Amino acid sequence: MKTVIFLGPSLSVQEARETLDAVYLPPAEQTDFLTATVNHKPDVIGLVDGMFSQSLSVWHKEILYALDQGIRVYGASSMGALRAAETSTYGMIGVGEIYRQFASGELQDDDEVALSHAPADQGYRKVSEPMVNIRATLIAAELAGVIDAAGRAQLTAIGKRIYFAERSFPAIWREAANEGFNQSTLDALSRFVSASYVDQKKQDALLLLRTIRDLPLAPPNPEAHRKTFTFNRSSFFDTLYNRDRRVIQEGMALPQETISNYVALHDPDFDELNFGAMNRVIVFAFTEILGVEATEAEIDAECARFQKRRALLEEGALTSWLEKNHLSPREFREMMTERAHCRALHRWFLFALWMDRTTKVVLDELKLKDRYTEWAARAAAQESLLEIDGVLDDRDGAARAPLAELVAEHQQWTECRVDISPAAWAQEAGFHTEGNFRAELSRSRTARRALMQLLVPAMTKQAGSQEESKPTAPRWDGEGSASRPS
Repeated sequence: MKTVIFLGPSLSVQEARETLDAVYLPPAEQTDFLTATVNHKPDVIGLVDGMFSQSLSVWHKEILYALDQGIRVYGASSMGALRAAETSTYGMIGVGEIYRQFASGELQDDDEVALSHAPADQGYRKVSEPMVNIRATLIAAELAGVIDAAGRAQLTAIGKRIYFAERSFPAIWREAANEGFNQSTLDALSRFVSASYVDQKKQDALLLLRTIRDLPLAPPNPEAHRKTFTFNRSSFFDTLYNRDRRVIQEGMALPQETISNYVALHDPDFDELNFGAMNRVIVFAFTEILGVEATEAEIDAECARFQKRRALLEEGALTSWLEKNHLSPREFREMMTERAHCRALHRWFLFALWMDRTTKVVLDELKLKDRYTEWAARAAAQESLLEIDGVLDDRDGAARAPLAELVAEHQQWTECRVDISPAAWAQEAGFHTEGNFRAELSRSRTARRALMQLLVPAMTKQAGSQEESKPTAPRWDGEGSASRPS
């Protein structure tokens, strides 16, 4: 069972590993939870610590996404207790006393678990005290008879008034002394804290680890963990997922936006790449506006077409490609769905261009890419071959041959790639009918044969000439060197 735990100042990773073997990540900030869900694909996520004021906090939607993916999510101690109390209705499981207090409404403020601490390389050393630990320690002091209920309430109120980053027991003692609190009682409290400090956050963090550790190894009954909600992807979530989510490349965790920005500044073909990308997404948007849809069979065909074009037909090839491109099978299906819808709109539009078809748009695209003159010259060369006297135009033979056979022969001689059924490809390519497609294949075959008729005699003559001038083996000239006969 793969487990990811977000942990920081509540408990050291070294201590945590003694209880649970897991992937331990630093305190979670916004996007971290989502990134871990996608990259690690865990069975369980435990949220203990998270960032507060210095960074954006874990977003509830990230937790709901993990739950939607079938991941069991537990929270305790700090940020985990807060988020568990807020999302328990949707399936996040809270653990520990701090969670209980937030869930019951006894505690409501984020500052109850907030504290100031040193960075990770200093072990998240505490600089201030979390209010939940102050409360627990003062309750323990009351139970031990060090203070009475009124004194505990006064000291708790003083601690609550102090800004969380400056909150500490010495600061509380100073404020209490200024308010006339009995100094001998404060001294006794100071000794009690040194000897019997209650670290409620640590206790709850350990309880979370033990709870996850003791989960059954067998997959849970799906019925017992059925979702109680429908996950809706908002535009804000999509932004987080598509732009801010990090992927691992060359050992670096990169926000996807970083990759996109780098391409924009360094790829010499970025303008064309960006233009094509925007056109694709706009076409897809128009399919929704116009109600043009692709069937599941057409989406399946688009997936197969992509795999064939990218040579991903071997077992495991597609899976490997998806991993390298940081795509899940669902995301790949979404990409292919988008392309299938775009092709459906292309077919819809071709009916409006019934007479003209794609002639103008294709030629315009060639001109925009500065490739028109090259292809116009090659087309003219084919026409010249077709006009040579004595060229055998086997159109009758082409008419009798299966279309697939003509296409296969054509692909052997050219870089043309017909990766779907020939009839469907002909329609996409702008041929009016299958007959038009067959006729053009016949013309291309005739031109090739004409070219061969011209080249074979010349090649035969050249081969004979080379045979006549082929040098003989060197002979020894008796003077210590090899020479050729004159």
